[in-house]
Amino acid sequence: MWFQEKRSAWMLLSILWFIAFSGKLSRFVMAVFQVQIADDFHIARSLVAGAWSTNLLITAFCAPIGGMLVDKYGAKKVLILSSLFNIVGAAVVCLSSGPIWFYVGYGVISGFAGIGASTSYVLLFQWFKHHRGKATAILTSASSIGLAICTPIFVSNTWLTWQDAFLVTAVLGLITTLPLFIVAMRTPDETAKPSQAAANPADKTKKPKKQGVGLANFLKHPLLFIISLALFTCGFNMGTVEMNLVTIHQINEVSPAVIAFVMSLLGIMEITGVFAYGYVLDRMNKNMVMALLYTVRIAAFFVLFLHLSWSPHVFAILFGITYLSAIPGGLLIANDAFEEKGKATGILIMFHQAGGIIGALVSGIFYDMFGNYQMLLILNGALCVLVACGYYMTNKANFAKRKFTTSSARETSQA
Repeated sequence: MWFQEKRSAWMLLSILWFIAFSGKLSRFVMAVFQVQIADDFHIARSLVAGAWSTNLLITAFCAPIGGMLVDKYGAKKVLILSSLFNIVGAAVVCLSSGPIWFYVGYGVISGFAGIGASTSYVLLFQWFKHHRGKATAILTSASSIGLAICTPIFVSNTWLTWQDAFLVTAVLGLITTLPLFIVAMRTPDETAKPSQAAANPADKTKKPKKQGVGLANFLKHPLLFIISLALFTCGFNMGTVEMNLVTIHQINEVSPAVIAFVMSLLGIMEITGVFAYGYVLDRMNKNMVMALLYTVRIAAFFVLFLHLSWSPHVFAILFGITYLSAIPGGLLIANDAFEEKGKATGILIMFHQAGGIIGALVSGIFYDMFGNYQMLLILNGALCVLVACGYYMTNKANFAKRKFTTSSARETSQA
């Protein structure tokens, strides 16, 4: 039941959700106002896209750095620093008088806010014990709900500009985000009673130590390798869909009305799916749930590859229901397995960011080579096959290990 968690845990989640929701504004602006930004600065759209790519690249490199800072200095300090980067970056963009300052503000300074990319998940895993899947689902839904609310506001009020959106981002960060982090948010270490911490100092030595993690270690640890591949594949899938889904439908002569409908359907299924998987992750074997998720993605890309009259609708349902759940599921599994939680989460998010960047780049290369996106869809499906098999095999290996341990213990007791 929901009351199994502390009230302060749900309060923390509400703070993180609001911040993720407001943070979606700058992403929305870059997706919607590319033409206006390029016209205002008299630059090519490729330069606007370059700022986007630079932001993603810096965020990717900052994610593991932020994770290590969380392990060393705590989540609260890292979140405050990340918020400062966001506020300063948005302010520079809003006040920019030329393309160079726009690039510096959004592409570089806002990119350094990526040090907080893994921090929210680390905090949730610390606070929540019984409803981690639901908590991560609620937090992940903030981006989709933010997009759903921002879109009609800016579309219906044509007088709003991209400068207004960045100004709102900076002001919200200054008057809400920072005060919430500084005053309202408390980490588990800050709320724990000293007597509880000192009650039995030997407790930590009695608990089995979890695996450490490093960039080179993912090649040696099968589970970490699979999760890394899974999040890379998820980023690759998202890069493919976000950049090219509308174009794929247009190439196959799907009517604008149908495209508008299936994109709305995709958004609805995103929110539905993340809550459904969050509920299931709290109750079932996580490895098998993630194997099922990527199996559904295999079916989605196969349907899209066929380009039948019903393919856009079925793809929107199948891919949409898995769209936001791959990251929370992978991070939940990693949290259960590894000791350096901040560092592990940061490295895994870096793989996801790398997948998104490479997916966007490969899509253009494949289209130039083949004149369509069929090979891109095949590559997406093939990666999902590898991940689904990997999650299934690691689950079988873990089960065999548990079974062997149980049998050995029973034989020892009988002897």
